[in-house]
Amino acid sequence: MSQGLYHEEFARAGKQAGLQVWRVEKLELVPVPPRSGRAELSLSFQKTARGFEHRKECTQDESTAAAIFTVQMDDYLGGKPVQSRELQGYESTDFVGYFKGGLKYKAGGVASGLNHVLTNDLTAKRLLHVKGRRVVRATEVPLSWDSFNKGDCFIIDLGTEIYQWCGSSCNKYERLKANQVAIGIRDNERKGRSQLIVVEEGSEPSELGKVLGTKPELRDGDDDDDTVADITNRKMAKLYMVSDASGSMRVTVVAEENPFSMAMLLSEECFILDHGAAKQIFVWKGKDANPQERKAAMKTAEEFLKQMNYSTNTQIQVLPEGGETPIFKQFFKDWRDKDQSDGFGKVCVTEKVARIKQIPFDASKLHTSPQMAAQHNMVDDGSGKVEIWRVENNGRIEIDQNSYGEFYGGDCYIILYTYPRGQIIYTWQGANATRDELTTSAFLTVQLDRSLGGQAVQIRVSQGKEPAHLLSLFKDKPLIIYKNGTSKKGGQAPAPPTRLFQVRRNLASITRIMEVDVDAYSLNSNDVFVLKLRQNNGYIWIGKGASQEEEKGAEYVASVLKCKTTRIQEGQEPEEFWNSLGGKKHYQTSPLLETQAEDHPPRLYGCSNKTGRFIIEEVPGEFTQDDLAEDDVMLLDAWEQIFIWVGKDANEVERTESLKSAKMYLETDPSGRDKRTPIVIVKQGHEPPTFIGWFLGWDSGRW
Repeated sequence: MSQGLYHEEFARAGKQAGLQVWRVEKLELVPVPPRSGRAELSLSFQKTARGFEHRKECTQDESTAAAIFTVQMDDYLGGKPVQSRELQGYESTDFVGYFKGGLKYKAGGVASGLNHVLTNDLTAKRLLHVKGRRVVRATEVPLSWDSFNKGDCFIIDLGTEIYQWCGSSCNKYERLKANQVAIGIRDNERKGRSQLIVVEEGSEPSELGKVLGTKPELRDGDDDDDTVADITNRKMAKLYMVSDASGSMRVTVVAEENPFSMAMLLSEECFILDHGAAKQIFVWKGKDANPQERKAAMKTAEEFLKQMNYSTNTQIQVLPEGGETPIFKQFFKDWRDKDQSDGFGKVCVTEKVARIKQIPFDASKLHTSPQMAAQHNMVDDGSGKVEIWRVENNGRIEIDQNSYGEFYGGDCYIILYTYPRGQIIYTWQGANATRDELTTSAFLTVQLDRSLGGQAVQIRVSQGKEPAHLLSLFKDKPLIIYKNGTSKKGGQAPAPPTRLFQVRRNLASITRIMEVDVDAYSLNSNDVFVLKLRQNNGYIWIGKGASQEEEKGAEYVASVLKCKTTRIQEGQEPEEFWNSLGGKKHYQTSPLLETQAEDHPPRLYGCSNKTGRFIIEEVPGEFTQDDLAEDDVMLLDAWEQIFIWVGKDANEVERTESLKSAKMYLETDPSGRDKRTPIVIVKQGHEPPTFIGWFLGWDSGRW
C-alpha cells in the first residue's frame, strides 16, 4: 500500500513516548487529548502499542472502522505492534494497567455523550456505579434507587455536590477506590469547585431524597465474576495452525493440550493458541508467513470465535513473532528468547547487556517492551522547564534549583513541568507528611492549574510510586528520596549517624535512590547500596546483578552526603559492614532480580473464594507495598517460589484455604511447572527479606 493511502494520523503514531488514544468519530480517526484519554472511554478507540476497544454502545460501522484502522496502522508500523481487541467491561489486566486511575465509562457517543465530559459543568446530574478492587470501573447508570445495591459504592454527581455513597456491605478497599474516582471528578472535571460528601447507607441527607425520591429496600450486592479469573481454567489450552490462503479459513489441530513445545511454532505459518476457557485467544504471526494472512490476523481470530461458538466477550491478542508476551510464553514448556543461554536463573544475555550499557529512553521500544509502555508513561525525554515548590504554611515556597531532585518523606512538593505540548503538574506527597500538608498540596495544585488556564495535566504521586517521566526531570541527577525529615528552614532534625540508600534503575533506564531501613535484610543482589557511617565514612555495596548506571547513582548520592566511601562487591564485605547493619542476615539474592528475566517476571495477585470457588485477580502494572490489601490473601509468584501473604483482616476461610489455593495455582500453571516449587506463607507484619526484596522501598514500620 502506498504512503498516500494511509491515514494521516498514522504518521503521528509512536512518535511521542507514552500512551496515544484515538476515537472513531463518524468513521474517521480522531486523536483524544491526554486529559480525556486517561480513563474515559467514549465509542471505540485504538492505541498503537496494543490494540483497540469496543464500547458497548458503538455501532457496527464504528466497530468495523476501528478494526480496519487497527490493521492499517499495524501495516504502517511494519506489523510489529501487538494487537489486542478489548471489550467494555471485559478489559484485560494488561489493558487496564495503562489507566492507573481506573476506567470511567461515559454514556452516549460522540454525538450524544460529549456533554458528559465538560469541564466545570456544575449542572451535571449522573450516577456512577463503582466496581472493582484493583482495577476500578465506574459505569454510568440510571439516576435511580433501582441502580443501587448494598454491596457496592456509588457516586451521585450533582455538579456542585458530589456524594460518595457506601453500601452497608462494601469493604474498605472499595471505599478507597470510590473515593479516588470521586476526587478525580472533583479535581479534574470540576477544577476543585465541587464539594465531596461521603454518605453511609441509612444516613442519606435530604438533598439526595429530592433527587432520587423515597428510598426503597435495596437489594444485596452481587458478585462480579467479570473481573476475576478462575485459575482452574489456566491449563485448558489448544494450539491450531491457521490458513486462509484458499479464501476460506482452514484450522488444523497441532496440540490438544499444553504445555506446548516451542518447535511447534513455524515462522512460515500463523497459529491460534486457544485459551477460550478463560475467554482469551492469541494469534501468533510467523515472520515469514503469507503477508495477507498476517494482515488478516484479527479477522481470522474473529472468524475462529464464531467457528468455536465462543462468547463475543472473548479477548483477542495478535502477537508478531518476537513480540510474545509473558502470558503467551507460559503455555510453552521450553520457551527460549533470542540469545538466551542456559545457566543459573536462565540468564537472558540481551537483557544483561542492556543492564550494563547505558541506553537512553527510546519510544520505539514501547512496541517490544509492554512493561515499559504500561508502567512508564513518558511524554518526552524530560528536557523541558522544571519548577519546584515545597508546601509550607498553607502556601508554596519555591526551592533552590541546587536542591532539585532531593525529596524528604516529611514534605510535599509541587513540580511544574513545561514542554512544547503544554504543562504537567506533579504533586509529590511524602509518606510522613502531615494531613494538613496533604490537603494543602491538593488545593495548591488546583490553584496552580487555574493560573495556567486550567489546561495542565495533574498527577498525584505518592512516595515510592514515582513514574519514570518524573524521575527523568532531574537531568543527570538521580532522584534522592530521604525516608523522613523535611527541607523546611529550621525544621530539620539531626540526621541519624548511620543511613542506608538503595539505588535501582528501572526499565526506562532511569535511576532512583531511596533511603531504606539500616538493616541487612534491606539488601538485594540486583541493586547498589550506599551505607553512610559516622565521621562521614561508608561503603558502596555492589550487588552481583547491579548495572553501571546504578554504580554511578551510588557515587552521586555519596557525593551529596559528603561521604568518603569504599567500594565493595557482594560477597567481599568486611566485618564492619555487617556490624553497622545489625549483623549479617539473609537478604534477597534471587537470580531473577539479577537479570530481570522477562520470561518469568514476578506477578502479584489478590485471592478470594467469596464466590464459592477460588478466584484470582492480577494486580495490574508495577506493584508496590501499597498493593497488599490488608483484608485479602495475596499471592506473589516469584517463579522460584510462591509466597502467600495473609493480610490481618483476611477472613478465616481465606486464611485456611491459602495453602490449598497456592498448590492449585502451581498444579494449573500452563507451563508445566515443577510442582515441588516452594510455597511460603507470610503473615502481615512478619515478612521475610526474600519477600520484601520484590518491593522497592519497603517500609517496615507501616504495619
